[in-house]
Amino acid sequence: MVMPAACADLVAEGAIEASLETSLTPSPVCGTFIPVRLTAVRLADGRVIPLKPAAISRCEMTVAAAAWMSEALAPAVAEAGGMLSAIRIADSYNCRPRNRVAGGKMSEHGRGNAVDVGGFELDDGRVWTVAKGGLPMALRASMKDSSCTRFATVLGPGSDGYHEDHIHVDLAQRRNDFKLCQWNLDAGSSVASRKDKPVANAPAASAESGAGGAPEDKEGADKEAAASAGTAEAEPESAPASAPKGNPAAGKAAQGKGAAAKGTDAKGTAAKGAAEKGGGQTTNGQAKTGQASGPKPKSAQDKSAQDKNAQDKGGGSKSAQPRQTQSD
Repeated sequence: MVMPAACADLVAEGAIEASLETSLTPSPVCGTFIPVRLTAVRLADGRVIPLKPAAISRCEMTVAAAAWMSEALAPAVAEAGGMLSAIRIADSYNCRPRNRVAGGKMSEHGRGNAVDVGGFELDDGRVWTVAKGGLPMALRASMKDSSCTRFATVLGPGSDGYHEDHIHVDLAQRRNDFKLCQWNLDAGSSVASRKDKPVANAPAASAESGAGGAPEDKEGADKEAAASAGTAEAEPESAPASAPKGNPAAGKAAQGKGAAAKGTDAKGTAAKGAAEKGGGQTTNGQAKTGQASGPKPKSAQDKSAQDKNAQDKGGGSKSAQPRQTQSD
């Protein structure tokens, strides 16, 4: 095997310390790639920071991880009040399925495409770990921002219960270059709910297990995230069934028994005679008097129907108008 040019150039420049990993047995399950063993990165101030243990991955992941560590992580640690002396690696190449579940889809670790960072050793002897909120908040925020900018997948505490003690980053290939960034910066000692068993017919978003039994990443969660990001539309409210449509004829037809109670003689000679006898006047053939003349409604239902008929002729009351709604 020959080290890929991108990694060989960084070694020649002194930007990284790396070599070919020749102890791995090729696996048809995980595919073939040239594994690079990254043992240290050089910082801008010239100091060489070791990785404990070395991170093994394909060259593309090696280049991305080394740049992140030297350009982003080391300065972030310094700004948080520490002097970086070593980077703790929780997992790198590991030929296994997600969650170590037999028959599950291949982890990005199995493709040499992922690295897990567990914490940092400082030159004064202190150790900052991801577990139990061991990283200063300023460092967490800086790490999340830089990692989510550089990598396709970032999973940390609070994401799914499998990343409470390390930060997983990978270069998973997804349609439309979809990126997944899940890390609750406020997550401390509390552990998110773990999904120990894959759900049948569920999107490929299950977490994966890391080194030493620490479960690891989720690949294909872009489908699940895209589905959950859809906006539901609110259905428009239905207009009241009894609301008038603005058609007087339709209003009269809806009068029911009230219209019948009014009597067929509400118009014509009988109504006129009643109006003259009571000293009133008529409008459209209906009797209107200052006294109670003409037939009275026989029930409250008849009275309600007459009131509704009057509203229909006058254009309807405000409360009876259908509300104007629209979908969200």
